[in-house]
Amino acid sequence: MMSKFWVSSQTKSAIQVFGAVVGLALGWILPAPVAAQVTTNASTKVTTIKRALTGDTVVLQDGTIVRLIGILAPSSGPAADQARERVRQLVLGKTVEVWLENQNQDIKHRDKYGRQLSYIYLLPSRKLLNAEVIRDGDAFFFSQHFIDVRTKNLLLAAEYQARMAKIGVWAQATESPEAIAKREGRPYEEPAFTPPDDLDEPDSAASGRPVDSVSSPRVENVPSREGTLSAPVLDAKATYGNVRVESCAVLDVPTLGQVALIGVQNSTGKTGEPARIEVVKLVQGKRLRFEYDPANAYRDHRDRDGRLLVYAFLPDGALLNLQIVARGIADVDIDYDYKHKTEMLTARDSARVRELGPRWRNDIPRTVSLERIRLSMVKVMSEQLGRAGARIELVGDDQSVLRISHDLVDQTSAEQLYRALSVSEGGNLPLLRSTGIREIQFTDAKATKIFRFPL
Repeated sequence: MMSKFWVSSQTKSAIQVFGAVVGLALGWILPAPVAAQVTTNASTKVTTIKRALTGDTVVLQDGTIVRLIGILAPSSGPAADQARERVRQLVLGKTVEVWLENQNQDIKHRDKYGRQLSYIYLLPSRKLLNAEVIRDGDAFFFSQHFIDVRTKNLLLAAEYQARMAKIGVWAQATESPEAIAKREGRPYEEPAFTPPDDLDEPDSAASGRPVDSVSSPRVENVPSREGTLSAPVLDAKATYGNVRVESCAVLDVPTLGQVALIGVQNSTGKTGEPARIEVVKLVQGKRLRFEYDPANAYRDHRDRDGRLLVYAFLPDGALLNLQIVARGIADVDIDYDYKHKTEMLTARDSARVRELGPRWRNDIPRTVSLERIRLSMVKVMSEQLGRAGARIELVGDDQSVLRISHDLVDQTSAEQLYRALSVSEGGNLPLLRSTGIREIQFTDAKATKIFRFPL
């Protein structure tokens, strides 16, 4: 455990300047600690969340409808459903802390639809829910709310991270709805909100009902599609060998033809072939068993291209569809419902955070500009340490170590400089990590002493 140490006012200034410099090199000012994000005199409330209405609106246990400050989730379509589902995963069954924003006192902390404007912290981690939803790509930053400067920087940093990773709403979009309106010279109007009639009804996860249960559609009310073959009956014990992998989401199976793996989104472009090869490794030389999902009965268990929609099981019983997502080989298809959707979304989120597989590893660009850091750090260290000569470089076989060298670096100064980066949860360290950096090193000019700080 790192021992406490005394820091002079001059050293504090150096640390603050260093944090700002690295923050600027990443495009953002270094945020303050999460626990101090909201500068408010209002008392906090520790409670639980009963229901997630949208990706930016939740209902507290006492029935209060809360609008998350500073974020804007999609209001319709698959993206809206995914945002709401992600919020459910983050909050249901967990204790949270609700904070108000001082600047909203004049409007009694309410928006024009009567929702309470709040920051929500997840306990015990104290992660800011508002920022987590943006960081997952399930919402845009929303500037029309009053937000204290430090929290605004945190939210902007989270959006930058999601945008660079091209996840969630940023998989297709390049601008937020606000930015589009501004570019077109018109005011942006937030989508209208109307409380649902069953507002007091808790979400299924909170009431003990399974979240991922899917009822079977009524097939008899769906018109048959002319020219479409009926889906063949799958023997629950039958296995199939000599399976050929067409892509990460499509297999060619003897006697069945091409089948599409339920819930697996096909990878294209630069990740397409690496993803296909990873699936080949999983199925090569193995016999697979296939099942339908009742949720797809209304479409004759076929996708839009006429391929059978199936779950594939490996000889050990593992669900291949889930394995592909959990290993970061492919993303989750959220355009329709199926039994294992929630399970696959959870696996996707874990793979994305850990930057696994061709889907997430190759999708995160390196955004650190070493030249910008170097020029700024030479000046800062010259002023604060009394001598120029800082060197910033990426080292290691996979260029995953950021090394900062100066001949006056020692254990104490290294701890102080690293602390300037690490005090902010959700700030600069996750941004550095998103570029592929796994360790920060401070060392003297001759690299005789190296002080390592894993990310």
